[in-house]
Amino acid sequence: MTKAKPFRLLLVEDHDTDAALFAELLAEISPTTELHHVHNGQQALDFLLHADEYAERLRPQLIVLDLNMPVMNGHEFLKQAKAHAALRWIPVIMLSSSERPEDIRQAYDHHASSYIVKPVEYSDYRALIQSIEGYWRGTVQVPTIEQVKP
Repeated sequence: MTKAKPFRLLLVEDHDTDAALFAELLAEISPTTELHHVHNGQQALDFLLHADEYAERLRPQLIVLDLNMPVMNGHEFLKQAKAHAALRWIPVIMLSSSERPEDIRQAYDHHASSYIVKPVEYSDYRALIQSIEGYWRGTVQVPTIEQVKP
């Protein structure tokens, strides 16, 4: 049996209940994934740029981003993060309750890797986490942990 490769994921989500559910399901589905959670786009930028309390954190290989958050929303975060050469390569999944066409278009305009509407049912949410984990850890190639060190 081969050992699962380490994988880092940053969840940017302002609702603690949504974040806790995501973390619970991810831990169940992919126990070797190292999950970090911040509450808004500004904290995510600080995390990625190693500001203040995040100075020792390693960059994630994938970001799951909520859209509607205080301080800095998902669109503004994408716009700023994708302007940084050191962050541009990190795939970002926009995970939002919004189905508005303008939100979807704007996410892709700012270089989101994908846009997913949050499922309502627990079983659908679990299937979504399993799909994300399978695709981003098993199907596509993302930079390794060694390649993403600052």
